[in-house]
Amino acid sequence: MSDGRLAPDTVAAYLVRRGVVSETASPTVETLGGGVSNAVLRVTTDDDCLVVKQPLANLAVDDDWPADVERVHNEAAAARAYEEIIRTASLANVRVPGVVFEDHTAHVIGIGCAPAESTMWKRDLLDGRVDPSIARRLGEFLGTSHTVAAGDGELRDQFTHERPFEQLRLDPYHQTVADRHPDLAPTIEAELDRIRGVSRTLVHGDFSPKNVLVDRGNGDDEPALWLLDFEVAHWGDPAFDAAFMLNHLCIKSVYRAAKQPRYVEAARRFWEAYDARVDWSIEAETVRELAILLLARVDGKSPVEYVTRADTKERLRSTARRALVEEVETFEGFVALVKEAAA
Repeated sequence: MSDGRLAPDTVAAYLVRRGVVSETASPTVETLGGGVSNAVLRVTTDDDCLVVKQPLANLAVDDDWPADVERVHNEAAAARAYEEIIRTASLANVRVPGVVFEDHTAHVIGIGCAPAESTMWKRDLLDGRVDPSIARRLGEFLGTSHTVAAGDGELRDQFTHERPFEQLRLDPYHQTVADRHPDLAPTIEAELDRIRGVSRTLVHGDFSPKNVLVDRGNGDDEPALWLLDFEVAHWGDPAFDAAFMLNHLCIKSVYRAAKQPRYVEAARRFWEAYDARVDWSIEAETVRELAILLLARVDGKSPVEYVTRADTKERLRSTARRALVEEVETFEGFVALVKEAAA
């Protein structure tokens, strides 16, 4: 890694130098999908497995999208924090891969592997395998984690830095959409002001189906859910996390319109489970965020990659714009618009 970047042919030697892998090991290296923001390599030896993650300084999208590579250390801190929240709240069958090492010079972290037979929930959803009970459990987790964290002053002090959230969410999503939809700019910029002013709890920032692995081979009645990717974690507005997950379920309900009732049911179960476990009422804020995020996944810097048809994009765009223009404030009101888009 002479240029500082890890690659499949250099990661084994790097791990040997760090003392993580023995010189006699013959690891197998696999490149994993790191989204648009990271290089991710899985390194497997005869008796161990490790995921090595290094952030990109400029994200792999068509638009220019720089971001500080130090965010990987924010991810390591958040992974440890979520492990503790899960332990404190005694959340059964919800897991976070442990942090094995952290390199502050090359900006690399190594984390444990989820079971090899785990499947990405995003893949299940795109294939039409929609299990609302998983959505419910994720809503329970999110509501519980938000509630537990909100009362932890030490955790609040640890996550006051908001630069990753600005660089990876607010600028490429909200600000970019405001620039590309100038008639909506006053509404979106007002939401930016609002969300920047909320300091309530630990926010994951990327709580989406691609960051949930489902392990159905764990031997229990319900699958274990492995949670990933915490680089955008910060102390802020819980409505963002709720809206982020709902957004992905709503997009898929339009993308695969024939199965829309299942996606809508999953979204409803998620929201109801979340809302039942928090002490605050943020439905209107969540729906407004949901509308902006939906528009951002069509016209922002990171459009959702599987929606390629122009008519589907226009349905999503129209739904988001209507929700903002008509000032929809309830989840069911937003669902009604989504149903119209898929009809």
